Amino acid sequence: MNNRDWLMVWREYKVWIVGGVAAVVIALIAWISIRAPRSAAPALQNFQVVGFYQNYNPTSGHPGSESSFEHHVTQLSTVSPRWFLVDPSGAVSDIGYTPSVVRLAHAHHVQVVPLFNNAQGSAQVLYSAAARTNAVNNIVALVKQDHLDGVNIDFELIPASSRGDLSIFIAQLSKQLHAIHKIVAVSVFPLVGVPSSINGAYDYRQLGASANYLVIMTYDHHYSGGPPGPVAPWEWVKQNMDAALKLVPADHLILAIGMYGYDWVDNGSAGPATTVPDESVPSLEHEYGVTSRYNPWDSQNVLTYTTRAGVKHIVYYMGNRSAQARVRLAQSRHLAGVALWRLGFESPGFWTKIPRG
Repeated sequence: MNNRDWLMVWREYKVWIVGGVAAVVIALIAWISIRAPRSAAPALQNFQVVGFYQNYNPTSGHPGSESSFEHHVTQLSTVSPRWFLVDPSGAVSDIGYTPSVVRLAHAHHVQVVPLFNNAQGSAQVLYSAAARTNAVNNIVALVKQDHLDGVNIDFELIPASSRGDLSIFIAQLSKQLHAIHKIVAVSVFPLVGVPSSINGAYDYRQLGASANYLVIMTYDHHYSGGPPGPVAPWEWVKQNMDAALKLVPADHLILAIGMYGYDWVDNGSAGPATTVPDESVPSLEHEYGVTSRYNPWDSQNVLTYTTRAGVKHIVYYMGNRSAQARVRLAQSRHLAGVALWRLGFESPGFWTKIPRG
């Protein structure tokens, strides 16, 4: 067949030829899309935004969470109020349950998953099978009674020796609450750069196998009683996310972001430092005629000022840009979401920096 013959064939059958080639290309693309690995990243509507909630306390010097919650409830997936204490016997004390918060949350399809803290910082409830069972029974009864959607067990500063007992307690509680379709979250200290006396009680693998979520409290790397420094430096946060992901599936992890910082006297010594919520930084800048600067290495903000008495201060705090970076980190690691400590501490522009719950 010569070139003229090919040309005649092309003119007569070009529609069929082009259509056949297109069909083959479409089929190939479809096959590749089926074979290609799918991203494990949660869809935006499934990315959780948890707001920790603190009732107003006039002695704290800080705003409560009420106003922030009311204004931004539609951007939350879950609200976690600090309402209950578990004592060494397993009894549960109500320190602020507020029915109106539950009603408002549920009206906007926001889950209510309160914190249950260990009273007096004691781990005693974990050491006795009878006390553990008592605590589980009391917590389950309270969840039913108060129309809660689950619990966040926030037992802090408990000794490393309670590691096994804490895992047993969470497994027992999860079994009971999962049977009635309730959520169990556990707040945990980070794995990297934290003394074992602080984080040794948290067996990530065991806790993650029982609970729905582990909420990793990635703040206070520099704390009020220590020397000045970034409260949640970027590399430290990333290292802790990567360490947790080696032990727990991404969709069981929530990154907690501290919307605050500390104000230290800058004299080369350790604290005590005072807590500075992000929302109060502008007034501090105005009072002393200073401007914060962003430290890109730590992804934290720094503010220095001198009092009228000549005392130098340095403040490290989160800020909106830093918070946004941590939201993106959680998304890039395909985590279940972020949790904010706490509602009322954030600056006014913060809510433009995160996805809707």
